[in-house]
Amino acid sequence: MDKKYTFTVRMGEKLKEEIRENFDEAHVRSLNAFVLKAIDFYLGYLRQGKNLNYISPILASSIKSEIKSTEQNLSEIIFKMAVQLSMLTQVVADDHEFQPEYLEELYRWCAEKVASTNGIVSLQDMQQRENVYTDYDYFNSGGGDY
Repeated sequence: MDKKYTFTVRMGEKLKEEIRENFDEAHVRSLNAFVLKAIDFYLGYLRQGKNLNYISPILASSIKSEIKSTEQNLSEIIFKMAVQLSMLTQVVADDHEFQPEYLEELYRWCAEKVASTNGIVSLQDMQQRENVYTDYDYFNSGGGDY
């Protein structure tokens, strides 16, 4: 068995109370156990030789895990949205025949609209368009030429 040594630590009452309040968090039952755990942690920090990098691998691993999870969720959502958009586009294409010029103008106008609204576009906004995106406005001309 290791031989135990006694040493005195002086601390203010406020620090002592803060330590006692964190016993559960540190998973200890005594001031002695808390101090030993803190010393062990600090020695590990010093052993690394790279003071700033002692906690960073733990932090980096945690951040990478969260980013990967978020990335996976976003990828699934984007895929589902792309499928729905593809279905909607196919329904519209099945119902109408559009000339390539009209689709090019529509694309440019929509790209500008999305850019100017930071991607926040509503059906109401689209219905109240003041600046018609093309001279060949299919929906307002009764679709005659397109």
